[in-house]
Amino acid sequence: MSAMLKRIAVVALLLAACATASAQETPSRSIVRLSYIPGNFALPVLVGIEHGMFAREGLTVSIAPVTDESIIMRSLTAGATDFAIGSQSVLLSVAQNKLDARVVAIAGYGREMELIVPAWDTTTKSFADIKGKSVVLLNGIHNFDAVPELYRGLALSKPPMRLSDVSIQFIALTNLEQILDPKFRTIYTQRKVGGIFVFREYTSRYVNEKKARVITSNADLTKLIGRLGAQPLFASKLIIDRDPKAVQRFVRGWARAAQQISDPAHKAAVVRTLQIYYLRQHGGVLEREVAELYVSAAKYDRVAWTDEDITEVTINGKALSAARNLLFAGIKDPNQRPFKDVPDVKSFVDSTYAKKALEDLEGEKKAKAAEGDKPKGEAPGKKDDKPAAVPPTAPPKQN
Repeated sequence: MSAMLKRIAVVALLLAACATASAQETPSRSIVRLSYIPGNFALPVLVGIEHGMFAREGLTVSIAPVTDESIIMRSLTAGATDFAIGSQSVLLSVAQNKLDARVVAIAGYGREMELIVPAWDTTTKSFADIKGKSVVLLNGIHNFDAVPELYRGLALSKPPMRLSDVSIQFIALTNLEQILDPKFRTIYTQRKVGGIFVFREYTSRYVNEKKARVITSNADLTKLIGRLGAQPLFASKLIIDRDPKAVQRFVRGWARAAQQISDPAHKAAVVRTLQIYYLRQHGGVLEREVAELYVSAAKYDRVAWTDEDITEVTINGKALSAARNLLFAGIKDPNQRPFKDVPDVKSFVDSTYAKKALEDLEGEKKAKAAEGDKPKGEAPGKKDDKPAAVPPTAPPKQN
């Protein structure tokens, strides 16, 4: 090889090495995008933005509230959205369709549900009384998670009931109060409605106003089926592959926000944050009592998914699979009905980011505690202190 060719080869190698180093040193992103359906589980991102948790991680979070979760997932898998708050039903769909998204944290869990009836309904006295009747659920994909929990309750009730023992009717939230109105009593009876299976933040107002009464409380339901109700925080596979540092920073900011929401000392500030965003998004005032109810109707003291959470989603998947022919009877081709098979969701859950975030926050807590334990020097004037030796005063000079 000539000297010139050798020099060219050396230069090429150096350029390649510099390019590799440059690629490795590409800074992590400072702006990330998140989509969500307004509700309880958006609270950590709202608190995280408003109280500087994400800014502390060097992140600006661009949020987009939407009303259709299918839009969220299309945007997420295409890389137009980096993070999204979803539901267990969507997680099952992600796993079933092998979409390019992964669950990286818990958005919240334990959203409280209860079975209620109008105050004037004296026929439904227990969960068992819904057999042979209709159960009303709210429209919306987040509310669709109530379907498998209802069916699990049927299977575990005493005596157990089958899926075909009840029928499900979906209504809009705006129609809930109408159903409770005594004027609706005739239609309610004609349709053989046995109860309304709804999240507590929607029902408590009517219960407090004595327009409705509780048949099965959230505590009763949890005891019956052992519900956890973890809601997934998704990350696009694109951002996970291209910028895992940004994912870690975002999840750490999310964990900080979740801890603040869970701390009773910050309750007033968290409630105020929810009121601010509600006014911005809906143009209406969310009363403090209602905002407090939204905050308390779910839990945020866990961030990392566990095997128990994954198992529950799988069980819910089995319930949906068993109920698919009843739920999706409008789809004529049975092969086109969702949840034909129960997908394996475990490979779509990555808890490493959440666990690392919790480790980091615990390390910060210990470091702060250690800093506070350091001796700061003894204050002068203690009783046990010996006075410092004072040199003798020189006699005044004589003139």
